[in-house]
Amino acid sequence: MTAHILLIEDDLELARLVEDFLQHEGYQVTHCGNALKARKVLLAQGFDLIVCDVMLPGSNGFDLVRQIRQQFKGPILFLTAVTSVAAQLEGLQLGAQDYLLKPLDPRILLAKIRIFLSDAHSAQIAGDVLQQGNLHIDKRSATVSVAGEDISLTEAELQLLITLIENYAVVVSRERLFREQLGREYDGADRTFDGRASRLRKKLQAADKHWNIRNIWGKGYCITYNANETDPE
Repeated sequence: MTAHILLIEDDLELARLVEDFLQHEGYQVTHCGNALKARKVLLAQGFDLIVCDVMLPGSNGFDLVRQIRQQFKGPILFLTAVTSVAAQLEGLQLGAQDYLLKPLDPRILLAKIRIFLSDAHSAQIAGDVLQQGNLHIDKRSATVSVAGEDISLTEAELQLLITLIENYAVVVSRERLFREQLGREYDGADRTFDGRASRLRKKLQAADKHWNIRNIWGKGYCITYNANETDPE
């Protein structure tokens, strides 16, 4: 699966250079020019790693990381021209994995990204934890929380949620769900997963109304988060 990187940088020329370089190396990159947009994007999409400038318009990079560190557990790299030791220590104390100084050779950034994504992947496998925005799943303890609130799910609902989150924003077919979770083929009429998806949707939206599980007619189910949606279906 292609790793998804969030690049938060207000220097558009630098951002374009880094984005083009990382995309050429096979990464999916989303760019935001300020902290406000970055927070919205983080709620709506899943990311594997964040590269964040410190000096941003409005809220700075340090303040942004303080606000998102509980919801985003992946690696964070600060990329900045602020060279003081105090600033570097502050960034690392906030839980960032590294503090990279500008001007930076993109090859060095790439090497750091590869190292920390590899470490994060190993930790995720070992910990059996899934994180998507403010939704947290611990497979080993079979616990789920949304925005810090524990959600009580049946075993069947939990398995459906895990599959949907592992395929975030991608339609998962009924055929696949029947084979993997019920051990039988879909007959074209059975609505077992319609009911499960509906109950799961209601439980997630009780904690955060922006979560949605869409029933895509003739295809399957898709979980999404829309921070701009006021009345989820």
